[in-house]
Amino acid sequence: MKIKNLFAILLALTLLICTFVMPVGAKNTTNVNENVEIIITGEVSIETKAKIERYFATGEPEIDNGASTYGLTCTLLGHKTESSIVCTITHKVRTTAPRCVERTYSYEACTRCDYETSTLISTEYIVCCS
Repeated sequence: MKIKNLFAILLALTLLICTFVMPVGAKNTTNVNENVEIIITGEVSIETKAKIERYFATGEPEIDNGASTYGLTCTLLGHKTESSIVCTITHKVRTTAPRCVERTYSYEACTRCDYETSTLISTEYIVCCS
């Protein structure tokens, strides 16, 4: 009887863990040009995905010039942000192996205004192009 209970508990824990792991693995991959590939981890809206593609289109995020238009809602209530991890792969950066560079960013964008920010987490040269 104890073995059946133990087996039922292990099965329930396995199913519970699988339900939490699956959404984390969702990735959106986009090629913005022939040299830059963007991988978005997590669930984001279509508008936020478009913002991310525009923000990282050159392989490096644009420098914030401080000119953002905040609506009255964001001014009074603060930003309503969506967060995600964004990985950019810039192909054929160097002439010798490893040729490509992979940068990982933490990205936040407001869904009500044009506020967006990113923080570089890591940079690594990888072998993906010959």
